[in-house]
Amino acid sequence: MPLKIKEIPIKGYERVIHATNESTQLDCIISIHNTKLGPALGGVRSWSYNSFDEQKTDALNLSEAMTLKNSICGINFGGGKATLNLNGIKKTPELYRSYAEAVEYLQGKYLTAGDVNTFKEDLIECSKETKYVYGINVETSTPTARGIFKAIQCTCDFLYNNGRVQNIHLAISGIGKVGSKLAKILVKAGAKVTASSINSELINELKKEIKFIETKPEDLFKTDCDIISPCALGGSINSSNKEYLKCKAIVGAANNQLDSLATGEWLMKNNIIYSPDFLVNSGGVIAIACEINGTENFLETYLAKISDRLKVVLEESRKNNQTTDFVAKRSAWTRINNA
Repeated sequence: MPLKIKEIPIKGYERVIHATNESTQLDCIISIHNTKLGPALGGVRSWSYNSFDEQKTDALNLSEAMTLKNSICGINFGGGKATLNLNGIKKTPELYRSYAEAVEYLQGKYLTAGDVNTFKEDLIECSKETKYVYGINVETSTPTARGIFKAIQCTCDFLYNNGRVQNIHLAISGIGKVGSKLAKILVKAGAKVTASSINSELINELKKEIKFIETKPEDLFKTDCDIISPCALGGSINSSNKEYLKCKAIVGAANNQLDSLATGEWLMKNNIIYSPDFLVNSGGVIAIACEINGTENFLETYLAKISDRLKVVLEESRKNNQTTDFVAKRSAWTRINNA
C-alpha cells in the first residue's frame, strides 16, 4: 500500500501532517512549527501512544520546544518534530523507510534525526529513502549530557558562587542514553548521585560502572538534594509533585519538563531555580547542526556557550522577578523575530 498523507491545519504551526501506510503500519505525525531561522530540525520519537490526540499533542509540543531550542542555542534552524506510534506495532526496517518517505515528501522543510527510542540503525533505514536525515554519524547523547553538566556547573555557581560540583547532591530521574552518561560525568567530578528508572536493567548496568543511591521513580522528586535532573519524558515537574520538592534547582535533559506556566511561577515563588530545558538540553541538536554545517571542530566551543546563555537568563530572571522560562522564551523569540 502506498504512503498516505493528510494535512492537519493547526493555528500557530506552519504545517502538520499525518502520514500512514497500511503495509508497514506507519502511523506518524510530523509537526513543523516555525522555519523563520531555517528548515525545521528535530528528531522522530518512537513511542507507544494511547490515542491519536496524545500523539498529536506530543508532536506539537515537541516541535514548538525545538523552535525555542534551535533559536536560543544559536543555530540557524527552525523547529520540527515527528512522533511515530508504536502502540501494538513492532519496529521494522520497512516502518522507518516508510517514515522516511514522509520526510522526503516535505522536500527539505523538515530535517529528521533521532529521539527517544529511535536509534542509529533506524536512521540508517531512513537514509535509504531520503537525504534529509541526520545524526547517523553523530552520537547525540554525549554532547547533550556534556551540555547539561555545563549547565549544572553554571547553576551551582549561581546558587553557591562556586561552579564546582564536588559534594553536590543531584537526583536524576531516568538513566537512559543521556541520564546514564550524565551520572557518570557527575560521579567522576565528585558529585553525589541519586537515580531512578522504570527500567531495572538500566539501574543494574549503571551500578556496574559507578556508585550511586538508587531510589524508586515515585520517590525521586522527594529527594532532599541540591539539584533534581529530569532526564526522562516531559511533564515531570507538575502540580501533583511540586509540593514534594526539596531541591534548590532543576537542571535536566527532558523536553517540556514543566506541566504549565503556573508551575514555573510556583518554582520561582518557592526559590527553586529552573534552568529552562530547551536551553540546557541543546547539546544534541548543536552536534547535529555541526554535522550539517561541517563545523564539528567547534562543538566544544558551542557547548560551552550553553552555560554562558544560561547565566544571562538566570541573572535577568532574578533582576526582573520573571520566571527563567519566560526570560528564555523571550530571548528565543527575539532572535526569531529579528531574523
